Amino acid sequence: MRKYLFSLLLMSILIVPCSFADGVVAENGISGGVSEEGYNSEKAILGEEGTEGKGSSPFENTQVTEEETGSEDDETASAKVVTDNGKQEEAESDGDFPVEGTVQGDNLRLRQWPWGPVMDKFSTGKKITVTGVDGEFYKVTVDGVEGYMHKNYVSIPGAEASKKAPYYPGNTKKGGYLSKEEGTQKSKDGAEGKVPTTEESGDLANYPGGKLPQDKFIALFGPVAQASMKETGVPASVTLAQAILETGWGGSTIGDAKNLFGIKGTGPAGTTVVSTQECYDGTYVTIKDGFRKYNTWQESIDDHANLVSNGRYKSAWDKYQSSNHDREAAHEFARGIHQAGYATSPTYSDTLISLIDQYNLDEWDI
Repeated sequence: MRKYLFSLLLMSILIVPCSFADGVVAENGISGGVSEEGYNSEKAILGEEGTEGKGSSPFENTQVTEEETGSEDDETASAKVVTDNGKQEEAESDGDFPVEGTVQGDNLRLRQWPWGPVMDKFSTGKKITVTGVDGEFYKVTVDGVEGYMHKNYVSIPGAEASKKAPYYPGNTKKGGYLSKEEGTQKSKDGAEGKVPTTEESGDLANYPGGKLPQDKFIALFGPVAQASMKETGVPASVTLAQAILETGWGGSTIGDAKNLFGIKGTGPAGTTVVSTQECYDGTYVTIKDGFRKYNTWQESIDDHANLVSNGRYKSAWDKYQSSNHDREAAHEFARGIHQAGYATSPTYSDTLISLIDQYNLDEWDI
């Protein structure tokens, strides 16, 4: 307890009043500092195009409304292009087919129908003809044989393969298949963002939300952040530090939005609109803004990893990939995404680094 209080005092010294241009007001109404409720959240400002914020976003959790809207191994929800501002945009349009494409993954499955029986497998560089789209899949012709390939591992003009592992319904990840009716529907659901991007299981799937003791929060999300690092290269220590900072150890995930990183915009499960406070010239102004809503905690983690490894953050991500993944490298990644605009608070990366050091979060880095 004494160590914890000391750490709170240390953190409060680092933070200047109203400097959390993206900070959350804690339950006791204090902003720009650390309360006994945990670290105040500093909100990520990058959302969909046109949603970049200018100040802070302290949530007033009693005023939450929702806007429901629709929105990966060798088979993604759709082929997308990641633009400089981090937004993913559909690259193809009706009437663009047939076009020549190439496989961008080893052992990419050619299925009889979406999530149907596997007929053959092809590797990176294989030339194919794409004749149409069916949900998450392209309809293709390969060596004179017609079938379906998941969009995430096929590149066509104007739409590079994302190479992101999809959510596998049933036992399809192990080579199984669904009936034609079910497979087609699952493919459509995936394209519309109605399924998780990856499976969620175990303790994470059973977590109902809410603040956790520090050790339990780290024990729950540490393995998930580490698994994400294996898949995406985003340091687990920084993912954990941001989740701690943004939610106050799980205490504020924007209503039922399961938003662990305060990312604005429209998520796979729509948008949650909350009353927030923006800090302008040292003064807080209450406004309403929309934040991404997720079906699962895993979706929030996946979206965060995609965000901080692309667009304006890619140079920081690239630098980390060439490092030895030690604690200092994690520090540099935190500084890099901060400098690239993840949050406007001048102390944001310092706070992340303090969390990494205090709780030895780099032990989860691989």
